[in-house]
Amino acid sequence: MKISINQLVLLSILFFFSCSGSTKKNNNNIINNINPPPAVCEEGIQPLDTTNPDHIIGDGTPNSCTEDALVEAAESGGIIKFNCGADPVEISLSNTIVFDSETVIDGGGLVTLNGHHNTRIFYLDSDYNTTTPTLTVQGITFVNGSSGSDGDDTAQGGGAIYRDGGSLQVINCNFINNTAPSPGQDIAGGAIYAFGGGFTTIAGSTFTENTASNGGAIGSLNGDLTVINSVFSENAATGRDGNPGNGGCGGAIYQDGRDEITTFCGVLISNNSAGAIGGGVFRVSNDNSGTFIMDKTTVDSNVVTASGEGNAGGLYLQGLDMSITASTISRNSAHYNGGIWIHTSVVHWINVTVAENLATGSNGGGLWLSGDPTGVLLNCTIANNHADADGQGAGAVFGGNTNLILKNTIISGNTGWWGSGCQNKLGGAGGNFQWIDAALCTDDVTVADVHLGPLTDNGGSTETMLPAVDSPAAVSVTDCPTTDQRGEARPEICTAGATEVSSN
Repeated sequence: MKISINQLVLLSILFFFSCSGSTKKNNNNIINNINPPPAVCEEGIQPLDTTNPDHIIGDGTPNSCTEDALVEAAESGGIIKFNCGADPVEISLSNTIVFDSETVIDGGGLVTLNGHHNTRIFYLDSDYNTTTPTLTVQGITFVNGSSGSDGDDTAQGGGAIYRDGGSLQVINCNFINNTAPSPGQDIAGGAIYAFGGGFTTIAGSTFTENTASNGGAIGSLNGDLTVINSVFSENAATGRDGNPGNGGCGGAIYQDGRDEITTFCGVLISNNSAGAIGGGVFRVSNDNSGTFIMDKTTVDSNVVTASGEGNAGGLYLQGLDMSITASTISRNSAHYNGGIWIHTSVVHWINVTVAENLATGSNGGGLWLSGDPTGVLLNCTIANNHADADGQGAGAVFGGNTNLILKNTIISGNTGWWGSGCQNKLGGAGGNFQWIDAALCTDDVTVADVHLGPLTDNGGSTETMLPAVDSPAAVSVTDCPTTDQRGEARPEICTAGATEVSSN
């Protein structure tokens, strides 16, 4: 099932609430955990078994679930559950809850922790170089956490949760209106900041209206990051000037480091904003040894707001061995490059749609390639992207050279001052189509109108663009993936682009 923009709006309505005061029953509270985002990826992590808890907070009444009881349980760790009655409850916090041992804390989909913009909510206190202990939080809503109003250090990140070493698992949780300071180069993660060599895994969770200098929702430094079946909406990286500078990188997610592995599967990153680079995602490997994997994910309608200096409306990816499959990058915008900026990376794309992105200034409506990326785009669709400013930009792809190869790829309906296609010629391995005949992206291309349909729900987990049944791209190419972007089977002789006509 596709995670649509309409579903996102509905989720936001369901999650909205207002609250004040101490622990109380609150029937209007945000309880996202009962109905987490759709499970697009089957490998999603399930909640841990907490049937035999070490600590139970509460005696069955809302007023028995207090901050003091939570502090006491956290001191010894283990499995922690709540018994606050059958209705949703909110626990107001005046201080950060600290964990320093292996802990699973389960809110059962009924518990909201509120920092009232006066305190960070959770802190995992370990060592930067260790991967233990692991803190697992599940079935909890985190609201109004704050790591402070100023500062320029990693310790100021993570308005709701700060992982200082160890590892973190977040399952079926919701994060709303948590904040970290801005501006600041090294501050990140309005909701979560993961610091150190452990792992951070997030599944079935939502992040809405969180803000920080970098990474409006999540910041991560030197640790693997996995996000599955989760939604990021209206988060903001509120810094400026980029990195190095004063932040503004990664409206939803910011990850810095070296050889870490980043994995997204079944994720919706939509309507986030950044002040400098990467309206949705900013991921950098400083020694070109990182790994980036994105599958069945949508990056849509994100924006970089900086006037004249904003880069990469959707994603900025640097120094990575990059695999993107069955995903859509759409309707993002920035001054320099609308969709995705790739720097010094090895690119492996299969069944990817890049559509309706806008560079209001220059450097490619769809893709910006710098630092000589290499690799292959197989059965991709790059369509209806725009970079129309005078003397600036290319509609589909800006930069790059023949070291990046197009195979069975459609480039159609893009516009730009340099032309509808590419600023430079890319490599070609056959089966490519382009329309119109301007700024051809490779010497190995058929110039023809492939009659692409609109970007819409054609089945599968992401929006796609389906060629007409009489398209010259239909059932015309070989060496195809086994399925298309929607998961539909492809025949031996298949349709160019990300979606298969013959399966309809």
